Amino acid sequence: MADVELHPVDFDEPIGLFGTDPEDVAAIAAMEKECAAEYNRGFLTRPDIIVDKFYVNGGDHEDVSFIDILSPGHYFGPDVRAWFNFISPQFEAKFDLRNMRIFAKNGVGFVYMNQFYEGQLQDGRPLFWKMRQTDAVEKIDGEWKILHTHLSFSADPKDLDPYKWSIDLELAPRPQPWTVEKPYA
Repeated sequence: MADVELHPVDFDEPIGLFGTDPEDVAAIAAMEKECAAEYNRGFLTRPDIIVDKFYVNGGDHEDVSFIDILSPGHYFGPDVRAWFNFISPQFEAKFDLRNMRIFAKNGVGFVYMNQFYEGQLQDGRPLFWKMRQTDAVEKIDGEWKILHTHLSFSADPKDLDPYKWSIDLELAPRPQPWTVEKPYA
């Protein structure tokens, strides 16, 4: 098993997909990184900054959507802003984005990546997780804006029985399941 390639591999430089123009890759990655920087700068005191600066129409368009890991997990239109205002005081952690893969053509596209959180819970215990994020984006008046965000955790499967699965907070590199004899045993 030592020669089995493990996935995913962390990388810092965004990867353009399907021949995406490198300028679009750079612009979308810069927008996403600036959004992450705002999480680290002002999210706790001004959660609206994320929707105001990075979501289409300042987040006030009825078609803007945000799918989160916390139930009920689906927010549309003005509820996206309400969700950011609700959740912001509950997470104080260093936030970073890595492993970006970006596609854009004719002013629309998507980016998928990993979110990294590191900090403390309110009771002082350490907090660390990697989460998956996909954003649908559109170029509006020369700037890339987010139309939709989808967040998810991976699960560590046991015996292919969902009742035994646990959330994989670290997305630890693992071999592809078809490369090992009993991947879920």
